[in-house]
Amino acid sequence: MKSKKYGQCHLCGKKTNLTYEHVPPRKAFNEHRVFLHWGKEILGRENFPWDFSGLKGKQHQRGVGWYTLCAKCNNDTGRWYAKSFIDFTYQGYRNYQKFFEKGQLINKNWIKINFYGIYPLRIIKQIITMFFSINSPNLSCVHPELRTLVLNKEKRGISKKKFGIYLYVLIGSVARYIGITSILQSRPSENIIRVLSELSAPPFGYVFEINPKKEEEYCDISYFANEFRYNQKVNLSLKIPIYECNTYFPADYRTKQEVMNDYIKNKLWELKHR
Repeated sequence: MKSKKYGQCHLCGKKTNLTYEHVPPRKAFNEHRVFLHWGKEILGRENFPWDFSGLKGKQHQRGVGWYTLCAKCNNDTGRWYAKSFIDFTYQGYRNYQKFFEKGQLINKNWIKINFYGIYPLRIIKQIITMFFSINSPNLSCVHPELRTLVLNKEKRGISKKKFGIYLYVLIGSVARYIGITSILQSRPSENIIRVLSELSAPPFGYVFEINPKKEEEYCDISYFANEFRYNQKVNLSLKIPIYECNTYFPADYRTKQEVMNDYIKNKLWELKHR
Protein backbone atom coordinates (compact mmCIF):
# COMPACT_ATOMS: atom_id res chain seq x y z
CA MET A 1 0.00 0.00 0.00
CA LYS A 2 1.30 3.43 -0.95
CA SER A 3 1.65 5.93 1.91
CA LYS A 4 1.49 9.72 1.78
CA LYS A 5 5.30 9.65 1.68
CA TYR A 6 5.51 7.40 -1.37
CA GLY A 7 8.06 8.57 -3.94
CA GLN A 8 11.44 7.99 -5.53
CA CYS A 9 14.37 7.42 -3.21
CA HIS A 10 16.94 10.16 -3.81
CA LEU A 11 19.77 7.66 -3.41
CA CYS A 12 18.94 4.25 -4.92
CA GLY A 13 16.21 5.58 -7.24
CA LYS A 14 13.54 3.01 -6.29
CA LYS A 15 9.91 4.11 -6.01
CA THR A 16 8.70 3.13 -2.55
CA ASN A 17 7.63 4.52 0.81
CA LEU A 18 10.14 7.13 1.97
CA THR A 19 11.54 7.78 5.44
CA TYR A 20 12.54 11.03 7.13
CA GLU A 21 16.19 11.90 6.57
CA HIS A 22 17.78 14.48 8.86
CA VAL A 23 20.14 16.82 7.03
CA PRO A 24 22.63 16.82 8.68
CA PRO A 25 22.17 13.76 10.94
CA ARG A 26 20.03 14.45 14.00
CA LYS A 27 22.88 14.25 16.54
CA ALA A 28 24.99 16.70 14.54
CA PHE A 29 23.16 19.60 16.24
CA ASN A 30 19.99 18.96 14.21
CA GLU A 31 17.38 17.75 16.66
CA HIS A 32 15.55 20.93 17.67
CA ARG A 33 12.62 22.80 16.18
CA VAL A 34 13.53 25.05 13.25
CA PHE A 35 11.75 27.27 10.72
CA LEU A 36 12.66 27.01 7.06
CA HIS A 37 11.94 29.71 4.49
CA TRP A 38 11.68 28.97 0.78
CA GLY A 39 13.06 31.15 -1.99
CA LYS A 40 9.60 32.10 -3.24
CA GLU A 41 8.84 33.61 0.18
CA ILE A 42 11.93 35.77 0.12
CA LEU A 43 12.38 36.92 -3.47
CA GLY A 44 10.78 40.25 -4.21
CA ARG A 45 10.82 41.46 -0.61
CA GLU A 46 12.43 44.78 0.22
CA ASN A 47 13.83 43.42 3.50
CA PHE A 48 17.42 42.37 3.77
CA PRO A 49 17.85 38.57 3.63
CA TRP A 50 18.60 38.25 7.36
CA ASP A 51 15.39 40.07 8.31
CA PHE A 52 12.77 37.35 8.78
CA SER A 53 9.99 39.65 9.98
CA GLY A 54 6.67 38.88 8.32
CA LEU A 55 7.77 35.45 7.13
CA LYS A 56 5.86 32.43 8.40
CA GLY A 57 8.20 29.70 7.21
CA LYS A 58 7.64 25.98 7.60
CA GLN A 59 8.19 24.52 11.03
CA HIS A 60 10.25 21.34 11.37
CA GLN A 61 9.66 19.99 14.87
CA ARG A 62 12.49 17.45 14.91
CA GLY A 63 15.23 19.21 13.01
CA VAL A 64 15.83 19.93 9.33
CA GLY A 65 15.05 17.05 7.02
CA TRP A 66 12.71 15.62 4.43
CA TYR A 67 11.20 12.34 3.29
CA THR A 68 13.87 11.53 0.73
CA LEU A 69 15.33 8.07 1.38
CA CYS A 70 13.85 4.59 1.42
CA ALA A 71 14.17 2.68 4.69
CA LYS A 72 17.11 0.59 3.48
CA CYS A 73 19.16 3.54 2.22
CA ASN A 74 18.37 5.52 5.37
CA ASN A 75 19.38 2.65 7.66
CA ASP A 76 22.50 1.70 5.69
CA THR A 77 23.92 5.21 5.40
CA GLY A 78 23.05 5.87 9.03
CA ARG A 79 24.92 2.76 10.21
CA TRP A 80 27.87 3.17 7.89
CA TYR A 81 28.57 6.91 7.87
CA ALA A 82 26.52 9.04 10.29
CA LYS A 83 28.48 8.40 13.49
CA SER A 84 31.80 9.32 11.84
CA PHE A 85 30.28 12.50 10.40
CA ILE A 86 28.85 13.44 13.81
CA ASP A 87 32.28 13.06 15.42
CA PHE A 88 33.80 15.21 12.66
CA THR A 89 31.14 17.85 13.34
CA TYR A 90 31.74 17.80 17.10
CA GLN A 91 35.47 18.24 16.64
CA GLY A 92 34.82 21.11 14.26
CA TYR A 93 32.45 22.77 16.70
CA ARG A 94 34.91 22.55 19.60
CA ASN A 95 37.52 24.30 17.45
CA TYR A 96 34.90 26.81 16.28
CA GLN A 97 34.27 27.79 19.90
CA LYS A 98 37.99 28.31 20.53
CA PHE A 99 38.42 30.55 17.49
CA PHE A 100 35.23 32.44 18.37
CA GLU A 101 36.42 33.16 21.89
CA LYS A 102 39.71 34.49 20.49
CA GLY A 103 37.87 36.73 18.00
CA GLN A 104 39.47 34.97 15.04
CA LEU A 105 36.32 34.09 13.10
CA ILE A 106 36.64 36.80 10.46
CA ASN A 107 35.09 36.56 7.01
CA LYS A 108 37.43 35.19 4.33
CA ASN A 109 40.22 34.42 6.79
CA TRP A 110 41.65 30.88 6.83
CA ILE A 111 42.16 28.79 9.96
CA LYS A 112 43.78 25.43 10.63
CA ILE A 113 41.78 22.75 12.42
CA ASN A 114 43.31 19.51 13.62
CA PHE A 115 41.04 16.46 13.53
CA TYR A 116 41.90 13.31 15.46
CA GLY A 117 40.79 9.74 14.79
CA ILE A 118 38.40 10.52 11.92
CA TYR A 119 37.24 8.33 9.03
CA PRO A 120 37.48 10.52 5.89
CA LEU A 121 35.79 8.07 3.48
CA ARG A 122 32.77 7.69 5.75
CA ILE A 123 32.56 11.45 6.27
CA ILE A 124 32.52 12.35 2.59
CA LYS A 125 29.95 9.65 1.82
CA GLN A 126 27.65 11.14 4.46
CA ILE A 127 28.15 14.57 2.88
CA ILE A 128 27.25 13.17 -0.56
CA THR A 129 24.17 11.52 0.95
CA MET A 130 23.09 14.90 2.32
CA PHE A 131 23.45 16.49 -1.10
CA PHE A 132 21.29 13.74 -2.56
CA SER A 133 18.61 14.59 0.00
CA ILE A 134 18.54 18.34 -0.67
CA ASN A 135 18.38 17.78 -4.44
CA SER A 136 15.83 15.99 -6.60
CA PRO A 137 16.10 12.22 -7.20
CA ASN A 138 17.52 13.09 -10.63
CA LEU A 139 20.94 13.87 -9.14
CA SER A 140 21.71 10.23 -8.36
CA CYS A 141 20.23 9.14 -11.69
CA VAL A 142 22.38 11.53 -13.70
CA HIS A 143 25.50 10.67 -11.71
CA PRO A 144 25.21 6.93 -10.98
CA GLU A 145 28.90 6.72 -10.04
CA LEU A 146 28.15 8.77 -6.92
CA ARG A 147 25.17 6.56 -6.13
CA THR A 148 27.36 3.45 -6.43
CA LEU A 149 30.03 5.06 -4.26
CA VAL A 150 27.59 5.65 -1.40
CA LEU A 151 25.69 2.36 -1.67
CA ASN A 152 28.90 0.32 -1.43
CA LYS A 153 30.57 1.25 1.85
CA GLU A 154 33.97 -0.11 0.79
CA LYS A 155 34.05 1.55 -2.64
CA ARG A 156 36.43 4.45 -3.25
CA GLY A 157 37.08 6.92 -6.03
CA ILE A 158 35.49 9.97 -7.63
CA SER A 159 36.73 12.01 -10.58
CA LYS A 160 38.11 15.36 -9.42
CA LYS A 161 37.57 16.69 -12.94
CA LYS A 162 33.84 15.96 -12.67
CA PHE A 163 33.12 16.66 -8.99
CA GLY A 164 34.37 18.93 -6.25
CA ILE A 165 33.33 18.63 -2.61
CA TYR A 166 34.38 21.54 -0.42
CA LEU A 167 34.33 22.65 3.18
CA TYR A 168 34.22 26.05 4.89
CA VAL A 169 33.65 27.36 8.41
CA LEU A 170 30.23 28.99 8.61
CA ILE A 171 29.52 32.37 10.18
CA GLY A 172 26.70 34.80 9.44
CA SER A 173 22.94 34.79 9.89
CA VAL A 174 21.62 32.52 7.11
CA ALA A 175 21.84 28.74 6.72
CA ARG A 176 21.54 27.46 3.15
CA TYR A 177 19.97 24.36 1.63
CA ILE A 178 20.38 25.01 -2.07
CA GLY A 179 19.92 22.39 -4.78
CA ILE A 180 21.91 22.28 -8.01
CA THR A 181 22.05 25.80 -9.42
CA SER A 182 23.92 27.50 -12.27
CA ILE A 183 25.48 30.81 -11.36
CA LEU A 184 27.48 33.39 -13.28
CA GLN A 185 30.43 34.83 -11.41
CA SER A 186 32.00 37.97 -12.83
CA ARG A 187 35.63 38.65 -12.04
CA PRO A 188 37.91 41.43 -13.30
CA SER A 189 39.65 39.04 -15.66
CA GLU A 190 36.93 36.50 -16.45
CA ASN A 191 33.30 35.46 -16.31
CA ILE A 192 32.66 31.85 -15.30
CA ILE A 193 29.55 29.71 -15.03
CA ARG A 194 29.51 27.39 -12.05
CA VAL A 195 27.10 24.52 -11.38
CA LEU A 196 26.86 23.76 -7.69
CA SER A 197 24.79 22.85 -4.67
CA GLU A 198 25.38 24.23 -1.19
CA LEU A 199 24.28 23.38 2.32
CA SER A 200 25.39 24.97 5.55
CA ALA A 201 24.83 23.56 8.99
CA PRO A 202 26.94 24.96 11.82
CA PRO A 203 29.83 24.77 12.27
CA PHE A 204 30.48 24.03 8.58
CA GLY A 205 29.23 24.77 5.12
CA TYR A 206 29.56 22.29 2.27
CA VAL A 207 29.67 22.86 -1.48
CA PHE A 208 29.19 20.23 -4.17
CA GLU A 209 30.33 21.42 -7.60
CA ILE A 210 30.00 19.76 -10.99
CA ASN A 211 32.98 20.35 -13.29
CA PRO A 212 34.85 22.32 -10.59
CA LYS A 213 35.93 25.87 -11.37
CA LYS A 214 37.13 27.48 -8.14
CA GLU A 215 38.27 24.74 -5.77
CA GLU A 216 41.12 26.92 -4.51
CA GLU A 217 38.56 29.15 -2.76
CA TYR A 218 37.60 26.33 -0.39
CA CYS A 219 39.06 23.49 1.61
CA ASP A 220 38.83 20.78 -1.05
CA ILE A 221 38.01 17.46 0.64
CA SER A 222 37.26 15.54 -2.56
CA TYR A 223 40.35 13.43 -1.87
CA PHE A 224 38.58 11.89 1.14
CA ALA A 225 36.83 9.65 -1.40
CA ASN A 226 40.04 8.56 -3.12
CA GLU A 227 42.84 8.21 -0.60
CA PHE A 228 41.24 6.44 2.36
CA ARG A 229 39.64 3.07 3.05
CA TYR A 230 36.35 2.56 4.90
CA ASN A 231 38.05 1.40 8.11
CA GLN A 232 40.99 3.78 7.89
CA LYS A 233 41.15 6.12 10.89
CA VAL A 234 43.52 9.09 10.60
CA ASN A 235 44.57 12.40 12.11
CA LEU A 236 44.28 15.29 9.67
CA SER A 237 45.08 18.98 9.71
CA LEU A 238 42.83 21.00 7.41
CA LYS A 239 43.24 24.63 6.37
CA ILE A 240 39.68 25.94 6.05
CA PRO A 241 38.30 29.32 4.94
CA ILE A 242 35.78 31.24 7.02
CA TYR A 243 32.77 32.40 5.01
CA GLU A 244 29.88 34.55 6.09
CA CYS A 245 26.42 33.62 4.79
CA ASN A 246 23.91 36.46 4.85
CA THR A 247 21.97 35.85 1.63
CA TYR A 248 20.22 32.94 -0.04
CA PHE A 249 22.46 33.00 -3.10
CA PRO A 250 24.94 30.14 -3.49
CA ALA A 251 28.65 30.99 -3.17
CA ASP A 252 27.78 34.51 -1.92
CA TYR A 253 29.89 35.29 1.14
CA ARG A 254 29.44 39.03 1.49
CA THR A 255 29.24 40.61 4.93
CA LYS A 256 26.05 42.39 5.92
CA GLN A 257 27.77 45.73 5.31
CA GLU A 258 28.82 44.63 1.82
CA VAL A 259 25.26 43.52 1.05
CA MET A 260 23.88 46.87 2.20
CA ASN A 261 26.51 48.80 0.22
CA ASP A 262 25.64 46.87 -2.94
CA TYR A 263 21.94 47.50 -2.32
CA ILE A 264 22.56 51.25 -2.10
CA LYS A 265 24.69 51.21 -5.28
CA ASN A 266 21.97 49.35 -7.18
CA LYS A 267 19.26 51.75 -5.99
CA LEU A 268 21.34 54.75 -7.02
CA TRP A 269 21.93 53.16 -10.44
CA GLU A 270 18.17 52.58 -10.84
CA LEU A 271 17.39 56.19 -9.99
CA LYS A 272 20.03 57.47 -12.39
CA HIS A 273 18.75 55.38 -15.30
CA ARG A 274 15.01 55.93 -14.95
